[in-house]
Amino acid sequence: MTKYFRRKVLKFFVYALIVFAAYIIQTTPGLIDFLGVKPILVLPACISIAVFEGEFAGGLFGFCFGLFCDSTSETVFGFNALLFLVFCVLAGLLTIYVFRRSTMNVMLLCLGALFFRSGLEFFFKFILYGYENLDAYFYTQIAPQIVFSAIFSFPFCVLFRWLNKKFEPEDTKE
Repeated sequence: MTKYFRRKVLKFFVYALIVFAAYIIQTTPGLIDFLGVKPILVLPACISIAVFEGEFAGGLFGFCFGLFCDSTSETVFGFNALLFLVFCVLAGLLTIYVFRRSTMNVMLLCLGALFFRSGLEFFFKFILYGYENLDAYFYTQIAPQIVFSAIFSFPFCVLFRWLNKKFEPEDTKE
């Protein structure tokens, strides 16, 4: 096993531990709770990985940890896995071909992905069945969850950028 391969395996193992810790924090009752709203931490972490590691690694992380989120969410199994896969592949491709790898772009990608995911969930769980007073529920639960989750994209972006540079081989550093 070459030194480069060992470094790559260790880097992705550390990434997996961080995203798994984010999943544990996200699903632990009462740990991070702001006015009855719990953030979605796994999606910003996976998008940050996709931005710094590319669409393939980001897609794998998004799909695998989306399955974790599906096991504890109230949605159809596979909903989060497929959405996280698509979001991470898109984020990786957009940062390769369109955007720069900046913190602001990562935060905007996370905000868009969180808004789209929460909007789809809101549509299929509430609007489709015609419940009343949905605007109040959206403004008191869904919108704060989106904003609260998007705030966590900044620390994940900084952490994964630092880890990416830390594990980069010395001969490829600029």
